[in-house]
Amino acid sequence: MNLALTQAVRALAQGLGFDACGIASVYDLRSRADRPAAQAYRNFLNWLGSGKQADMTYLSATAELRANPQTVLPEARSMVVVLQSYFHTRRFCSSIAQYAWGKDYHIQMRRRLQILADYLIRQGFAARPFVDTAPILEKAWAVEAGLGWIGKNTLLISRRLGSFTFIGGVLTTAPLYPDEPFLEDFCGSCQRCIEACPTGALSPYVLDATRCIAYWTIEAPTLPEELQPTHGWIFGCDICQIVCPWNRFARPQGEFQPQAAAFYSLQEWASLSPSQVKRLQQGSALRRTRPLKLQRLAQAALTHKRVAVVGGRKEVLFDGPGAYPAEEVPR
Repeated sequence: MNLALTQAVRALAQGLGFDACGIASVYDLRSRADRPAAQAYRNFLNWLGSGKQADMTYLSATAELRANPQTVLPEARSMVVVLQSYFHTRRFCSSIAQYAWGKDYHIQMRRRLQILADYLIRQGFAARPFVDTAPILEKAWAVEAGLGWIGKNTLLISRRLGSFTFIGGVLTTAPLYPDEPFLEDFCGSCQRCIEACPTGALSPYVLDATRCIAYWTIEAPTLPEELQPTHGWIFGCDICQIVCPWNRFARPQGEFQPQAAAFYSLQEWASLSPSQVKRLQQGSALRRTRPLKLQRLAQAALTHKRVAVVGGRKEVLFDGPGAYPAEEVPR
C-alpha cells in the first residue's frame, strides 16, 4: 500500500470540492460473504429476482458485471468513492426532485473525477472515473469505503451529509490504503420514509420500483392511472428524503445552484411548448425524460392533490397550480 499516494488522493478530492471521500479495496462481491458490499450485492440479486425493478432490464443485464469491478477496469485494486451534496431544503417547494434543480451532475462531477483519475494516471496507474456511468453498485461501495449506510429508504445516508448526495468515484490499479467499512445502521426503529411514501413503494430496505413515483415519472413511458391521485411530482420524488430525520443535519450547498425552472408552477409547465421544455432540459438531469411527458404529468398533477403521511397523518403538500406551502416538515 502506498501511504503518500493515498494522502495525496484524499487531499486532491477535498481540493476538488467533494464533500466526502472514502477508499475501498476492490474484490469480487461473490467471494467475500462477510463484507458489507457483498451483502448489498446479494440483496441486489434478491431484489432482481423479486421483479421489483419494473422494466429496468439493464439492471438484470449487467448484474454479473456488477459483481466484480475488475470487469470495468482489469487489475483494479482500489476504488476512490466521493460524495457531493445537492441538498437545498427540507421544504416541499417544487414538483421536481432536488437532484435535478441545478446543472446535470453527471457533467459537473465527471469533470472533477477525471482530474483525480488523470493524477493517478500520471503516477503510473490505470484509472477510470464513474458517476452512474459504469456497472458498479455505487451505494454498496460507498458503504465499503466508510461513507455511510444504506437506509430503509434504500438510499445511502451519511451522518454528516444526510441522503441528498451524488455518488461518484475513480476505479484504479493504485494500491491505496482503504477506510474501514461502515458497519452500523442508524435508521433504528424509524419508519418515516415508509409511512410517508404515498404509493406504498417502500418496505424496510426494499424499494418496489413498480410503485415508485421517481421511476414512473422518469424511467417509464407512461404513468399508471392509479398512481396519479397520490402525487404532484413531474420529475422524480423527494418525499422519503424530506421526512428522513438524518437530513436535519444537511446544510445547503453552493455547487448545484437551482435553475429558475425548478420552481415553475404546474400551470407553467403544462403550458410550455415541447421546444420550450427541450431548451430548459439542456445541461440538466431533466433531459432524462421526454418533453411531452413532463407536460402531461404537469397537466395530470393540476387535477390531483399531492399528499404525504407525516407523523402518522396525511398532509396536503400542494393542491393546484403553483401553490407550494413554505411550512417545513416536522422534525
